[in-house]
Amino acid sequence: MARKPRIEFPGALSHVITRGNQRQHIFRDDADREHYLVRLEHYRQRYAVTLYAYVLMANHVHLLLETGPFPLAKLLHGLQFTYTQYYNRRHRTVGHLFQGRYKAILCHRDTYLLELVRYLHLNPARVRQPLDPYPYRWSSHEAYLGRPSPVRVETALVLGQFSRRVGPARKAYQQFLAEGLSRGHQAQYYEVVDQRFLGDPRFVETVQQRVGGKGEIALGGPAVVFPQLVDAIAQAHHVEPQRLLGPSRHRGWGHARAMLVYLAREWERMSTKELGHCLQRDPSLISRLYAAYAAERDLQGEAQLARALRSKVNTHA
Repeated sequence: MARKPRIEFPGALSHVITRGNQRQHIFRDDADREHYLVRLEHYRQRYAVTLYAYVLMANHVHLLLETGPFPLAKLLHGLQFTYTQYYNRRHRTVGHLFQGRYKAILCHRDTYLLELVRYLHLNPARVRQPLDPYPYRWSSHEAYLGRPSPVRVETALVLGQFSRRVGPARKAYQQFLAEGLSRGHQAQYYEVVDQRFLGDPRFVETVQQRVGGKGEIALGGPAVVFPQLVDAIAQAHHVEPQRLLGPSRHRGWGHARAMLVYLAREWERMSTKELGHCLQRDPSLISRLYAAYAAERDLQGEAQLARALRSKVNTHA
């Protein structure tokens, strides 16, 4: 599946993962790690990025950050390019150091900021040879305890969720980390919507409204069967369900029928052949209906439809 274009806007919270090319190590010693953090701070300042957490592992890096007026790609390109130059020069190597495309997950701040800070800071405890995450030098954990950090880390927002006073907030933060030690790898932080979003459907809809029609956001559909989808679209377009499935070519039903074809393909993964049978139409016409709707999608209508269907599923659960 082709990767979707990134969705970016000022104030977006992103969990960024950069990996070594072909899983190779990107740090050979502490001098490499120190230089990487120097470069990170340089580009953080240059592109007005707010950094909430980071952790350097042997062959990958996690960053939790909020973009400012500049695209995220500006920071990542500058950081990775100049660090690769340094690395190749110092170790007398050539070629790519980082995997071609970094991963950036747009996150719902209210739900995931606190959890992701903990997840990143406990990352050293989840590797094959677990390290004690508390004295580990190469994460932003120390900054949350008020100790010097080579990179400016914004800690007030996270600590403020524990207490208004710094001392009690830091103690509560440490307890919060301790409670997560036994959890291991947290797959839910990688289970994203439309390949790019960590959050519920309302969060994705909010992002969709923020960026307008840019980015080709697919909300994804609820777990319903085809007849439920037919009924929902028919109701939304004030059409009798059998009209959508019958042989009639009434122009007033064309958009609803095209939407049904598109969403059945995208949400229910039905094949062109299956839809042709259900709608009593040739598969070639099904393909044309799909393409016609894809060219002019009703994103707001899709969002409303998804909410209605999810509400019915939850009501009958």
